[in-house]
Amino acid sequence: MRRSRTAKSLTALALAAAAAGTLLTASPAQAGDYLSSCISTVGSRTSPNGWSIPARNFAYGSSGVCVKEIQFDVSSIIGIDPADANNFVDGQWGPVTDKYVRRFQSAAGLDVDGVVGPLTWQALVAGTTD
Repeated sequence: MRRSRTAKSLTALALAAAAAGTLLTASPAQAGDYLSSCISTVGSRTSPNGWSIPARNFAYGSSGVCVKEIQFDVSSIIGIDPADANNFVDGQWGPVTDKYVRRFQSAAGLDVDGVVGPLTWQALVAGTTD
């Protein structure tokens, strides 16, 4: 099966982070909890590849369970610096979340606009789905 450029980029980034050993990731026990709650809260839409993703875009200043999902996914996929690990998944999109969303978008080969829209949601779901 062919892997997309996004999947290859995410895999390479995850391997590099693991090799460096300096990044922290979120606990896998929470995986999927926030996404289901997010979709229950805002509804769903279909991503460009046909997956179910949240029906809203999110950006700096957003808050709630969908932002927790974004924070959880970003920390699971690219990791976060130890200095930023304390309460990272808090549901509040401030400057730290914005920094990591933009870092994720860059690593995934997406437009770095700080907005989690359909393509960024698709990449986040792809990075956290087996």
